[in-house]
Formats: sequence, structure tokens, C-alpha cells
Amino acid sequence: MTTLYDVAREARVSIKTVSRVLNNTDKVKEDTVKRVKEAMSRLDYHPNATARNLKRRKTDTIGFVVPFGSRFVFTDPGMQEQMRGAHDVLTKAGYDMILTVPENGDRFLTDVVRLTRTGNVDGVILYGMAKAGAIVREFSRKGYRFVSLGYSYPHQTHNYVEIDAEAAGYLATRYLLSQGRRFIGLTQEPENFLFLNKVSVEVGYRHALNEEGLPYRSDLVSRTDFTVEGGYRAALELLEQNQKIDALICCSDPTAFGALRALREKGICPKKEILLLTGDRLPLIQAVEPWLGGIHNPLYEQGRMAAEMIIRIIQEGKDLPGVVLRPDLVIT
Repeated sequence: MTTLYDVAREARVSIKTVSRVLNNTDKVKEDTVKRVKEAMSRLDYHPNATARNLKRRKTDTIGFVVPFGSRFVFTDPGMQEQMRGAHDVLTKAGYDMILTVPENGDRFLTDVVRLTRTGNVDGVILYGMAKAGAIVREFSRKGYRFVSLGYSYPHQTHNYVEIDAEAAGYLATRYLLSQGRRFIGLTQEPENFLFLNKVSVEVGYRHALNEEGLPYRSDLVSRTDFTVEGGYRAALELLEQNQKIDALICCSDPTAFGALRALREKGICPKKEILLLTGDRLPLIQAVEPWLGGIHNPLYEQGRMAAEMIIRIIQEGKDLPGVVLRPDLVIT
């Protein structure tokens, strides 16, 4: 195997000069740089990136830590979009991305700490779960580099990319009200999903109803996870609780798939009898149910901006103000 000494001998320079060329210092003459690089090419020499990175205390690697376990992560299109957005940016910038999927929520913080404290990564993108608040505050105190997808704790001011859930609920409800619907069902995220007291789509839903002078009805709201089966169960529950329901807002695309299944089993036409809006409107649901309108949550953009933010934090060595993205209403 070709060594640094072989390159120095071939280029007729010192080992220190070869090292300076590899580290792109400006203390080496141009013709010497050319001679060293030609020697490396002739000898097919490739520097040990790991050793160089250890010396620089830099890994060129970003950790991406997601909660809930592999069964949820690898079947949820929303998380896939976030990961895709982050991966596209990091790869283009020359970073590798390590995906860490804890077995359960209790392992989430352990894996985040393991990645950062052992120096395996230059920074971490993580989900703003309820349990992440304490570790994120510790990161801030100790100078660890991180960006959270969503708020990690109330009143967080830096290093996050959030999507305005309240605006999503408001936009969807206002549209359905404009279509003459008055008994609007809502399948929303589980209680205490992500961090405690996170502003929910339900806040925007209530706001829009209040503007119209309509009361909030608990029999029109059901909590569910972001799965097809969860959406199916929630839709059946709402249909049983209130037979006047004439519209339904789903908190995610998988939830909408489940709700559609429930409606069709009941012989209900989902576009006429009950007007349904989906929660993310990602490519899969657009391909399968192109007629289905809904709130487009910019999940790819969220992952992309989180990656851009963590790179800036690493390069600039300081925290950055958080960013809130606004969803769009898409009606086909």
C-alpha cells in the first residue's frame, strides 16, 4: 500500500510538504503542489480521510436521529420526505448522513448523546420530541451542534425548523366552511406528540370555527397516530359519534388513506357526502388519489433547511435563529 513516505520520495519533497499539500495550506509553491499531486496520481495514493478528520476534529458526518422505531419510520412518507431533503443537501455539501433509529422512545436520548459525545458526528438533526427538551438545552450550554425538526421545548428561539401546524388547521377548516360544511371532523396528532403543549392543528381548527360562530364539538375530533390503521379507526369513531359529519380533516397522508377506506366500507362517497382533506399531500397520495386536496406541509423543505442550518452552524460556530415554514392549501 502506498504511503505518505512513498509520495514524498516520488515528488522529491519532505513529508511535511506533502502534508501541507494534503491540508491545502498556502505555504507551498504552486509548482511544488503540482509535483506532489502528480506523484500521488502516479502512485494511486489516496489519503486516509478518517485519520485526517480525526486530526482536524472533524468527521464530515451529520447524525439524523428519528424517534418511534423502524416500523414507523420506514413506512411513514412524511419522515421519508424530511430525510430526503436533508440527505440531498448534505450529500451535495460533501457530508455523510448517519441515520439512527432507536428501538423505542426511551432510547432516543441515549442515541443522541452517544453520537455527539463520542465525536462520531459534527452535528445532529433530531426530532423535537418531548424528551428532547432537556438534551437540547444541554447541547446549547456545551456548544454541541444541533438542529431540531420542530420545537424541542416551549419558547425555543434557535436551531429549529418548524412547520406552522396552527396555520394548517385554520386553512383547512376555513376552506371547508367556505364550501358550506358545518360538521367538520378532525383527526389530529396524538396527545403530547413531540414536545408537551406543542401548538396543534386543533388550535387553528378552533379559531376558524369561532370566526364562523360555530361551537367546538369534541364528538367531531379524534386523536390518532400517523398510520393508515390509525386513520381508519379514527374515521370509524367519528362516523359513529356524529352522523351529521359532512367533512373531515386528516392529520397526515397515511391517516387519509385509512379514512378513505373507512368511508368506502360504509358506502359513503368521500368527495360528495363527506369532503375530505389530507394532511401532507405528498407524491404518493397525489398519485393514488389525485382528486384529493389538502394541506401541503413542506416536509422536504423542512429537511432541506435543517441540513442547510446545521452546516452553517458548523461553519460559523454559532447558533442560528429558528425558522417557521407555512403550509399551503392545495385544492384539485
